[in-house]
Amino acid sequence: MLSNIIRLCKKYDIKLDPNLSQNFLHARHIIENEVKVANVCSDDIVLDVGAGFGFLTELLALSAKKVYAIELDSKVAKVLRDRLEKFIDIGKVELIVGDALEVDLPKEVTKIVSNPPFHIISPLLFRLAQTYFVLPHFKLAVFIVQFDFAKKLIAKPGEKRSRISATIQYFAEVEFIMKISRRNFFPIPEVDAALIRMWPRRVKHIVSFEIYNKVVTLLFNTPNRMLRKVLNMNLSSSCVRKILQILREYNIEPTIRVRDLSNKQLEIIAKIVSNIDCIESV
Repeated sequence: MLSNIIRLCKKYDIKLDPNLSQNFLHARHIIENEVKVANVCSDDIVLDVGAGFGFLTELLALSAKKVYAIELDSKVAKVLRDRLEKFIDIGKVELIVGDALEVDLPKEVTKIVSNPPFHIISPLLFRLAQTYFVLPHFKLAVFIVQFDFAKKLIAKPGEKRSRISATIQYFAEVEFIMKISRRNFFPIPEVDAALIRMWPRRVKHIVSFEIYNKVVTLLFNTPNRMLRKVLNMNLSSSCVRKILQILREYNIEPTIRVRDLSNKQLEIIAKIVSNIDCIESV
């Protein structure tokens, strides 16, 4: 596949830009494993973000009912269109040329299988989670992301937890599948990657994501500090006094460090902040 990527770049006069995360995966066994991990079948409608030359898109089209492929670079998209012309003609692949952070996303998608651009991974995952993980027909997502980013996503309370893990885990369970050497990409990026699988949590939340995200963002500005100190740093003394009083009813210690809070505890805190009308201060 590497020689094929190089050949296509020469043929279409394309210079891959690492600053746009144009580091294409060329290990076919890893791409095949992505499709296997996603368990793509004939009734699935799949989204492939950052489709590139369409090597993953092609494998998905062989198993899925339909694949939506999003690609920002128009020259790269032309390669995909030429390579997968037969799938596009019969409606198995629909190419969307544009920015995945801005284009209209097809709601009928049941699975996402994607090697998304590393440089937009955080806002992209938030957008995809808010769009798809709340839909009853959506099943799962399989991504290749930066290795360090994958570790953040799966972090549990007490580990190196961050706003990313706390907010993504509001929507999804995250499973680490395997580490992928950077040498499997062309051009070779600066970091290794990882294959992860995500699926909707399907829990009844006690607070909206908008409120939850506001409170989590505030708390995780200083994740190593005690909860009481972080609240005192950001809210009025009257708000903090009320919050701490109610927290005792839920057995949440004010001396707990933010990074040690579970998602359930974070939701409780967000709900309390909202109920006592302190949310405007956040």
